[in-house]
Amino acid sequence: MLDLHLHSLISDGEFTPSEVVKKAKQNGVSILSLTDHDSIGGIEEAEETCKKLGIQFIPGVELEASTDITRSRYIHILAYNFSNKKVLDDYLHTLRQERIDNIIKYVELLNSLGIYTSFEEIDDLTPGLHITAYHIPRLLCQKGYYDSFSKAKKDFINPDGKYYIERNYYDVKFIINLILKSGGVPVLAHPCRLPQKGLELDNYVSYLKQVGIVGIETYYKAHTSEEVLFYETLAQKYDLIQTSGSDWHCENDLPIGLTPPNENEIISNLLNYNKENC
Repeated sequence: MLDLHLHSLISDGEFTPSEVVKKAKQNGVSILSLTDHDSIGGIEEAEETCKKLGIQFIPGVELEASTDITRSRYIHILAYNFSNKKVLDDYLHTLRQERIDNIIKYVELLNSLGIYTSFEEIDDLTPGLHITAYHIPRLLCQKGYYDSFSKAKKDFINPDGKYYIERNYYDVKFIINLILKSGGVPVLAHPCRLPQKGLELDNYVSYLKQVGIVGIETYYKAHTSEEVLFYETLAQKYDLIQTSGSDWHCENDLPIGLTPPNENEIISNLLNYNKENC
């Protein structure tokens, strides 16, 4: 059994990297990757615990990539088995600081509107390092200023919103190239969550392949059998590595661990991709 999509409290999960690994072990997982959002801070702890428990560990991270700035849309791309952590660390340090600076500007704006808050209050909404502008609409809903996240997002996060504060965006090409520079394998995460379906998704995956995507997360807890079959077809059509993950964050999520039909092939492809493409 394997799980290549797990989160700890380093980003937005409920448990420490070590605790995540131990829970995976209890569920019978023998191969895993910790893929925290926009952070590789938990990798060493997870890897060390995996060694102690006899679990094969693959370094991972889940990165946000902008697809439509005008509507504040993005996709997630998983990066696996990277060899140059500094390339990712430099980017992730810059990204986090940009997000903090952006949140501070929003705090000033909210206070000027009579919505009194602080950076610390917003930071407390997430247990780890994964703080983004999306925590602003979360706070506004929590405080009762909006009755829906989407309405608050439209006003504060969408670029055409009346309270939008400009920030940097990193598009798909940039993120995929960053992962490749790090020696990693870029994989499209949970394709079921993309707005494109059917032929439109086929065309989008074709585009992603052209700009460097290497894999697709075919086996995912939320995928239906029909979706899995479609993603398997896309993987074969565009010669993509298929991966498998639960996207586990907390005890309320579906259990850790999956058993895809081609488990050995998945791991072999991930570990050997860069060797074959040097």
